[in-house]
Amino acid sequence: MKFGEKPISSCLGDLLVYPVRIPNGKIPKGTKLSKTHLQSLRSMGIEHLLVASLQKGDIDENLAANLLSTAFYKKGFKLSAPVTGRVNFIAEHLSISRLDVKRINKLNEIDEAITFATVLPDQLLTKGQMVATLKIIPYAVSKRSIDKAIKLIKSGELLSCCQIISRNFSLIQTTFANTKPSILLATENVTRTRLAQLECSLIDCQIVEHSADYVSQALVRARDQGAQAFLLCGASAIADRLDVLPKALRMVGGEVIHFGLPVDPGNLSMVGKWDGMIVLGMPGCARSPKLNGLDWLLQKSLAGIELAKSELSSMAVGGLLADIASRPLPRKLVNKKVSMEKKVAGILLAAGSSTRMGTDNKLLLPMNNGMTMISWIVQTYLKSKISKLIVVTGFQEKAVREALLGLDVEFIYNPNYGKGQASSVSAGIESLAEQWDSALIGLGDMPFVTTDLINRLIESHHLLPKSDIRITLPLLDGKRSNPVIWGRAFFDELRNISGDQGGRQIFVDYLSAINGVSWEKRQFAEDIDHPEDRRKLSLIE
Repeated sequence: MKFGEKPISSCLGDLLVYPVRIPNGKIPKGTKLSKTHLQSLRSMGIEHLLVASLQKGDIDENLAANLLSTAFYKKGFKLSAPVTGRVNFIAEHLSISRLDVKRINKLNEIDEAITFATVLPDQLLTKGQMVATLKIIPYAVSKRSIDKAIKLIKSGELLSCCQIISRNFSLIQTTFANTKPSILLATENVTRTRLAQLECSLIDCQIVEHSADYVSQALVRARDQGAQAFLLCGASAIADRLDVLPKALRMVGGEVIHFGLPVDPGNLSMVGKWDGMIVLGMPGCARSPKLNGLDWLLQKSLAGIELAKSELSSMAVGGLLADIASRPLPRKLVNKKVSMEKKVAGILLAAGSSTRMGTDNKLLLPMNNGMTMISWIVQTYLKSKISKLIVVTGFQEKAVREALLGLDVEFIYNPNYGKGQASSVSAGIESLAEQWDSALIGLGDMPFVTTDLINRLIESHHLLPKSDIRITLPLLDGKRSNPVIWGRAFFDELRNISGDQGGRQIFVDYLSAINGVSWEKRQFAEDIDHPEDRRKLSLIE
């Protein structure tokens, strides 16, 4: 390619170096000059132009960029159309970048006209994010350089985007007698957010004593609930391969792959496997949302990258995270604000026939504080952060309404209450208008559910970036309980369920949508069903 000033009479077919304004617009730089262009420029009195002239063996910038970019083995990215010698590489999924740094360096050494720039190795990428850009700097490049570059590109996988595959996680925390509940709660919230950014669900949360026996039992319970990956957070950091958490993993038949990580913060991390599932021992720093070694372990393992010794050792370079934000999160995931404008409607099911209680309607049983059980429960819900409360009635509708006289509730009568709980769920959901993002469905025979629990569920649900497609519920020893918050995406299915299991029949089909919230006060899950359960009401003041 020749570059320089030429008489305008000799510029036909050359590329304009600088843009030129003409009476009816502008001729952009890089334009291949036609007779019409030259006539317009002559009419303006222009006699000379600075142009680039392609020579034999030169390849136009866009053709060159296209030839090089299409030579890449495509894994997890797509290419933009070449424009001004540039092609962008765009991630097709939530993924992490994998780079052959040595080959990329050699590609950039072939010819200064050819440049290839990428994100950092192992960087987390959102769908649609630019991973790399290939740019031909001048207007053309020699065919010899292009051929050499294509040969190098085809010699190996220079760039790939390994897709993050979502998993259903269990978080098992251990405690000492003096462990503060606030620490456990904060850890659960941070972990939930960390996993949500990777499109993973925290379907199981358990808090057990700092004992290998208890942790091993919790692992089995979590697996039975459908967990596909496990996070173990000890009341004390793992100190050795023979410590409590590694021992618990071995007790269930798992193995410790590696202990220790050349990343700070995050040194005291454990990598393990159990029946092909990943088990990570969390470092103490993972109780914080700041970038640490656990983030890298999660991202790599979810991207299907084997956490072998060589892979873990490679984290050392760039692994000093104390004062830098190395391998940053994509902009779409940083400081992502959760809208607190979201509205949660409460639906309390109070339509059942109370057949197991005998002749009495259990909802109307008197309590020591002078209230009926249903009025106590309704007032508990009204004190919470729900935006409205719907009470679904059926059996002895008039008596139930009278018991709630003066309380700020909306009544929905279910004429089909005899067909089971599902009919009441359907009636309650049907009554909701479009503006409701989620619905918290509770049972009218669970008087030990507290306002604190309801608020905890709502706050946890609002932490999720896509709460409309999630199901939030409390967990007790790994078992799911009520009340349950349903995102709007499930409203149609809830309208069409049948039988006496309520929404539980949907859980199996949407296990990855479950957002499990641990709750340490065991009594909340007790209900009032039989005559002998009356004595439980005396415990409520």
